[in-house]
Amino acid sequence: MNILISDSTDIYGGGEDYVLTLALLLRERGHHLCVSTLPGHLLSTKCSTAGIETAPLSYIGMGRALSVALQLRKLMVDRGINIVHSNANYDRTCAGIAAFSLSVAHVATVHSAHSIQHNITHWARNKFATDHFIAVAPPVHEILVHHDRIPPEKVTFIPNGVPDNSDNSEKMRRQVRAELEIADGTVVIGNVARLVPFKGHRYLLRTVETVLQNDSNTLFLILGDGELRSELEATARKMNIDNHIRFLGFRTEVRRYYHAFDIYCHSSIELAEEAFPLAILDALATKIPVASTQVGGIGMMVKDGITGFLTAPEQPEALANALRELIRSEEKRQAMGSEGYKLFREHYHASSMADKVEDVYAKVARP
Repeated sequence: MNILISDSTDIYGGGEDYVLTLALLLRERGHHLCVSTLPGHLLSTKCSTAGIETAPLSYIGMGRALSVALQLRKLMVDRGINIVHSNANYDRTCAGIAAFSLSVAHVATVHSAHSIQHNITHWARNKFATDHFIAVAPPVHEILVHHDRIPPEKVTFIPNGVPDNSDNSEKMRRQVRAELEIADGTVVIGNVARLVPFKGHRYLLRTVETVLQNDSNTLFLILGDGELRSELEATARKMNIDNHIRFLGFRTEVRRYYHAFDIYCHSSIELAEEAFPLAILDALATKIPVASTQVGGIGMMVKDGITGFLTAPEQPEALANALRELIRSEEKRQAMGSEGYKLFREHYHASSMADKVEDVYAKVARP
């Protein structure tokens, strides 16, 4: 098939990694891929580096949606596109308009548990201009079917998937920890997330403070950037825990840093935004145990007491207690990491995700 995947966001997060991973796997399977993003977007750069064709478009301003849709439509005709696969609200509308009346099927992946039907345009797009929806988590499926009234037969739950990250683990662990000058014997706890309110970093700092009362030989690595970075760094200094936290900022090759972690910690507080975070899947794919709050679809990835520990959101003491159990037992870390990797291989490998997406394409493709 000739497949056009679009993503109109101006950030690089889980949704954008989903697009890149899916595009790479679909190309391996013989499909022709083109990815459309904002000009200069990191996703476009990563695709180009990987040899995937890109089509930059200025997905800016709702008043320009028709103009962008016409550009997308021309792209579809010129390249003989069979499937357009949208991934954010703006490009979802543009793709639906562009594909309408063409022999192009429109598939839309929805990455958060928010309603996607706020006006008559959205209603028409969802009813008449979208052939199928992919929900990345059960809460997303629930919103689409029961709130937005999209027929259940038009919605398929396909959990996110990530590549296996377990190769050369010991070699990569030594290399990354040497780069970061981490002392031998230090237990490293990682967190990978945008520094925005729903990721719960304000509570994570209180968790760190509690952990350090009894387990001082720990280091927290926080990877990601966002609006709260300055505030969080200042708060860490004020709490006198900054010597045990490193804010590493946004890293383009984030998966390599997982090899430095002994434990992964996720502190999100909101279900709607945190549907099925790839950061936790990456921990499982690296054989790392997880201590996390239970929001969105996280309970499908973290089996409490088996692949890690789950706690209620906004409860830093409970999250600290979960971390303590893992900090103090290397045997437990290894056992839970192994169980998490097994769960990843059975359900959340990227190739499994691509299989199911291909099935959706085959179902909706037009003769």
